[in-house]
Formats: sequence, structure tokens, C-alpha cells
Amino acid sequence: MIKSLYPTAFLLAFLFLVAGCDETATDFAADFESSSTRIGVGQYVNFEDASTGAVTAWEWTFEGGQPATASVKNPEGILYATAGTFNVTLTITTSEGTSVETKEGYIVVEQPAGGCGSTTVVTDVDGNSYSVITIGSQCWLGENLKVTRFRDGSPIPEVTDGDTWKNAMTPAMVSYNNDNANDASYGKLYNWYAVGDPRGICPEGFHVPHDNEWAVLTNYLDPDGDYAGGRMKEVGTDNWLAPNAGANNSSGFTGLPSGMRFREGQFEHIGLRGLFWSTRQDGSFEAYFLTLTYDTPVAHRTVIFKQSGFSCRCVKD
Repeated sequence: MIKSLYPTAFLLAFLFLVAGCDETATDFAADFESSSTRIGVGQYVNFEDASTGAVTAWEWTFEGGQPATASVKNPEGILYATAGTFNVTLTITTSEGTSVETKEGYIVVEQPAGGCGSTTVVTDVDGNSYSVITIGSQCWLGENLKVTRFRDGSPIPEVTDGDTWKNAMTPAMVSYNNDNANDASYGKLYNWYAVGDPRGICPEGFHVPHDNEWAVLTNYLDPDGDYAGGRMKEVGTDNWLAPNAGANNSSGFTGLPSGMRFREGQFEHIGLRGLFWSTRQDGSFEAYFLTLTYDTPVAHRTVIFKQSGFSCRCVKD
């Protein structure tokens, strides 16, 4: 009888040993995913923790990213401003210990074709110089247009009287509040008939964007449509009314709250909104435009009467 117990005792001891090993085995591991792994210069990536175990702390390192570190579970809006191939590291902490996951060459950042190339400054027909900025595959003026003539030298009529402005269905321009001192910072305000005129209002090699080109810009900055406006707005409240929500100007667009002139003739919204024409029409009386606003990081695109006076930004042909 005693001998017959030996196999049973041996089996129990083995099972106890296996159970003990299971209790000490690591049941946590760092891991993560991202919204994209291949992007263009100037785009953003969101990261999501995919670790196992009861994680109590996260430490991220983003080679080539801005910011370069984070300590939240799911970091969003990591900007990659230069081309290259970059590592991402996540270190997690649990009550049982730490785990590190590094994915080498995980984020590939490419310079899209196009852009401004070696061009840094362009000049309009009046001799005004403008900086230019590459955003994705596009090349944009870095400032609002202030030209007073079409490309062929024809003058753009300046209309200061409100009633005349209201009734104009031909090209017209004006300074905000009829004060030319505003032109240096904010540029001129133009009705749609000026920006849509076939004689051309932009410097040679540039044109007024179609609504589709505004869409390319905003989709590049934020495909989800939540933050593109903030990434286009000048930082701070020197020009923008607080809170200037989400403004970081990471695109370099440096959008300003230049205000507008309503078709009825009154000036409004300086400090609150920057409004920019597109060439796309919506019937005979309205056209599309893009708006940046002080209280949201969203960039809106919609339609308004063509007699309205808005800013103009030009994009390279």
C-alpha cells in the first residue's frame, strides 16, 4: 500500500511546481498601435496603448516627434516635421514590474512631391513681396494678399462706400474699416468677383485656390477634421481674441483674424475670424470660402454671397 502512494505523491509535487511557475510568470507586456505609420512631413500621428496587464503608468518616446515624450495612455497629435524613419518606444509600469516595447523604423515620414522647392519669396504686380510655405504637396503664400491690380496691370476698383459695395457685381477691394493701415498685417479684402476674375489676382505662378485645394490642405493637416484650423492659426492673442482655441500654427500658414465686409457694406469680425475665398461657385450668387475662428480649432468650409469681402491666400499652380 505504501509503495502505491509514491506515484501519487510525485504527481502532486509536480503539479504544485507547475502551479508555482504559473504564479510567477509575467502576465503583462507593452505594446501599441498608431493611426498611421507612413505619413508626409508636417502630419500628425495618434498612438494607442495595446499593452496587456494592469498598467498604472505609461512613458512614451517619439524619435523625431513633437513632443518627443508623453506620459498618457493614448497620446494624440504627435507632429513629425522632418522626413526620416523613426523609432517609437513605450514603457509600461504595473504592480508586478515594467515592460518596454520599441518598434524600430515604425514611423516613416516622407516629403511629398511638389511644394515650394527652393522658392522662398514671390512678388505681386505691385511689388509686394510674400513669404511662401510648403504644406504637404502644396505651396502657399505665407501672408494675405494686398495687391491693388490684376496681373495684367488693370486696377482693382477700391470701393469704400457701403451702398456701392452692396450693389457691386464686378471686382472690388477695400481695406478693413476703410483704413489702409490694416493692409500691412491683414492684407486687402476682396469680393468674389475680384478673386474669380480671369485676369488673375495672384502673383505669377500662383492662383486663388479652388475649394478642393482648401480640402487638400485641411485633410493633410487633420484627416478627422477636428484640428486643422488650429494648425493654421497664428499662436497667441496679440491678434486673435482669446481663447484662440487650439492654435499652434504648426503648418506655418499663420492665419490671422482679418475680419470681413458683409455684402451690405459693414465691417465685422476682425480679431474673431479669418475668411478666405475659393474660386468654386455655388450657383450665380454664392461661392465657397474657408473660415478660421477664435473659439474653435476646426476649419470650416461653406458658401456665402459673392459681394462679401474676404481675405485671399494664393496657392502655387
